[in-house]
Amino acid sequence: MANRCKDLPVECWELIFSRLHHKSDLESFSMVSKQFLALTNRLRIGLSVIDSTLLTHELDISYPSTDYVLDSVDIASEASNLAVTDSGVEVLSVNMSNLRKINVSGNHLITDRSLVALSMNCLNLEGLEMDDCPFITLKGILSILRTCAALSWISVSEIHIAQSSSGFECLATSSRTLQKLEVSNSIITDEFLFMVANASLPLNTLTLCWCTDFTYSGISKLLCAYQSLKYLSLVQVDFLTDECMDDLSQYLRCLVTIDLSGCMRLTNLTFYALARNCPSLKEIYMENTGFGTKHCFHDDVKNPRIRSVNLATNHYLDDDSLMNVALMCPNMDFLDVISCTSLTEAGIIGVLEVCNQIRDLQLDNCSGIKHIGKGAELPSLEVISAAGSALNDEGLVMIGSRCSRLLKLNLENCKGVTAEGLHALVKNCRSLREINLKKCPQVSINSLNNLVFSSSSLRRVIPPCCSAFTDSLRGFYLHHGCRVYSG
Repeated sequence: MANRCKDLPVECWELIFSRLHHKSDLESFSMVSKQFLALTNRLRIGLSVIDSTLLTHELDISYPSTDYVLDSVDIASEASNLAVTDSGVEVLSVNMSNLRKINVSGNHLITDRSLVALSMNCLNLEGLEMDDCPFITLKGILSILRTCAALSWISVSEIHIAQSSSGFECLATSSRTLQKLEVSNSIITDEFLFMVANASLPLNTLTLCWCTDFTYSGISKLLCAYQSLKYLSLVQVDFLTDECMDDLSQYLRCLVTIDLSGCMRLTNLTFYALARNCPSLKEIYMENTGFGTKHCFHDDVKNPRIRSVNLATNHYLDDDSLMNVALMCPNMDFLDVISCTSLTEAGIIGVLEVCNQIRDLQLDNCSGIKHIGKGAELPSLEVISAAGSALNDEGLVMIGSRCSRLLKLNLENCKGVTAEGLHALVKNCRSLREINLKKCPQVSINSLNNLVFSSSSLRRVIPPCCSAFTDSLRGFYLHHGCRVYSG
């Protein structure tokens, strides 16, 4: 009998685990043995508290070994009953003086007292997220800005920065590392924006979402001062017009991502200005705007760097306007036109002819789209979401004939889909791994059984009706390598 192999040294396992692509991959290894649990824990640098019954002041964050280097804590609450208190944050700050990032969003009991504790005890703090914390005020924020010289990212919401507010002068001296500033659902003023503009910060990310009381003058001076911005979000800034964006785009030559969703006065002309004046732009978000209300075509503008376009919930977006977008962005690989009810198959067919490297197509609730048309192979198309659309068996046949490398398909609430169309689809889409058939009335359990058993690639299925699935049937699917989810 051959000699039994010796266990790998601990150092080898640490090297293997450290090469995993995502921290979530550590979960499965941590359940193999106590040794693996200890090894994976040594590689963790962040802690997220998700148990809504936990009192943060009872959290034990002491470690018997210096091998642990925990430097980020997420105690954000999506439920208002998470009892995080100032006392808990104070204990945490004392015991984790090397803390670099903390998220306390949604905790309605903490006050400026928590920020003062962090500013006194965590001098190396680099990132702070405190959205939806109603008892945090400007005073607490200023204490952090003055003391934490390493602070590079701050996210706040529901803050009232009055016209007479003072104290932000500290930005010019104490926050020279601030790269990311996110303010949402707040009352801000031009005076505040002027102070930020004059602070000469190394800003690369700026978010002003759902904010009021500032004007074009303030945002213009701010963007003029920070022409090296990479990310800009101005969600639902009501005063912005096409003329404003034409002027502001002159300052955005380094911009990579812009989000103008909810700016109802912006139209196709803004998209054109961005494509023309922002040579570094890769992602444009213009959900729920006035896109489609003005018709313009400029065949002299092409921006091959734009890869991702989100035009969801633009009810006036028609086929011609969408075709113009495709011509301006020939290398587009992500398109979201969810709930664009004026679109038809003609618009999608035109886009796919021009942008044949498209990877992800979002067509949910597009009631005028039944298929993607016939044509050449779409070798890069991996994800199609057509929930609530008019996609039918004819559309599935076309997808099968053109999208052989499709990985994920969402057909939720597609009334025209039947077993015949699905069979044609899986026959050609040999790489399909996920399919959502929730609320597809013409797909039976027997049809789904045949679908799963005829496809060796399917790994995730959401059935038309989960109540019909017994534990034994789920186990049978799992035996074939496919899990059943409720959606």
